[in-house]
Amino acid sequence: MSIAPQADLTTTGDQREIQVTVSYLPAVASFHHRYAPETTVETVREAAMKFFGVQDRQDRDTYRYFLEIGGSRITDTSQPISNIVEHGHELHFHLVEQITPGSGW
Repeated sequence: MSIAPQADLTTTGDQREIQVTVSYLPAVASFHHRYAPETTVETVREAAMKFFGVQDRQDRDTYRYFLEIGGSRITDTSQPISNIVEHGHELHFHLVEQITPGSGW
């Protein structure tokens, strides 16, 4: 009896994909997702914000969320995540909240 070779099931998805993890301090679990290298930082930021149930907003104060990596805030969210990857195919961001106080009356 001959046994056909099994497919390698340990490799999934496109080999070029980048594994992205986003941590958010109040949350217990992190956001994890694989993205194509050309995916913009803004796409990741929006998906992570949705996962954590937060959004940019303004009432009396302004609440804005940013991605940081290695202690540096990513300000150009239109760039692809492949511009940020240094080693391998993984990125670990931190989602941080910036609160700008509104003017008092």
